[in-house]
Amino acid sequence: MADLTEQEADDLLAEAAEMVHDYCGWRVWPRLVETVTVDSVGGAVAGLPTMMLHEVSSVETRSPAATGPDAWEPVAAGGWDWSEGGWLYRCGRWPDGPRRLRVVMESGYMEPPGAVGSVMLGIAARVRTAPVGVSSEQAGGESVSYGTSGASTDSGAGGQLTEAERRVLDRYRLENRP
Repeated sequence: MADLTEQEADDLLAEAAEMVHDYCGWRVWPRLVETVTVDSVGGAVAGLPTMMLHEVSSVETRSPAATGPDAWEPVAAGGWDWSEGGWLYRCGRWPDGPRRLRVVMESGYMEPPGAVGSVMLGIAARVRTAPVGVSSEQAGGESVSYGTSGASTDSGAGGQLTEAERRVLDRYRLENRP
C-alpha cells in the first residue's frame, strides 16, 4: 500500500475500524469521547457499549413517561460510578426501559490492542484490492476472479471478515450488552 496517499490510507483504516466496530459492537479503536443512549433493565448496574472505559463525564436518565428532547434529567455526581469494563453502577436503581440512560463517555484503546491492528491492516488491504461486492474484474484480455467459495464471510473477499479475523476480534466482542 506504499502507493497510497496519506488520506487514502487513513480512509482505508477508518473503513476497517468501522468494520471492527460493527462486528465487536463498540469502538475498540480509536479512543474517543462520545454520547451514547442505552437501554436499561432496571437494577443497580447498566452496561455501556464498551470494554475499555476511561471516563464518564455525565449521566442523564429519562423517565418512562417522558419522551421529548428536554426529558433528560442529570444524575448528580456521586450518584453513580463506573468500571473500566464498561459497567455503570448506581446506589439504587436505574429506570427500566428502552433509551433510559444517556452517557457521555471516553472509551476505546489508544492503539489497536493485540492483533486487532493486523486485522485492520488485512481488511484495509483487501478492501483496496477487492472492493466489497466485486467478485471479478476484467481489463482488456486479463481477467481476475476473487475467491468466494463457501460462505461469503469465510472468503475474506473485499470487506468481509475471515474466520481467523473473527476469532481474533471475538475477545473484544460485546455480548449481551447494548
